[in-house]
Amino acid sequence: MAKKKISKSEAKTMAKKIGVDFNKDFHSQSFGSELAAIAKLQGYRKPKNANGSTGRYYFNYLQKK
Repeated sequence: MAKKKISKSEAKTMAKKIGVDFNKDFHSQSFGSELAAIAKLQGYRKPKNANGSTGRYYFNYLQKK
């Protein structure tokens, strides 16, 4: 049985519940591993040529919504 993936809006809601503030800079907060876990639930994969963490790329991805 395939796992149900969460939507982008559900992921953003989860991030806000743990305390992520999308109006602040990613580096001023310490939620990298939590965001990476949420990214995994959604099935998000950072670009292959990325030179940063999954958490940082996912933060930017959610911030654009």
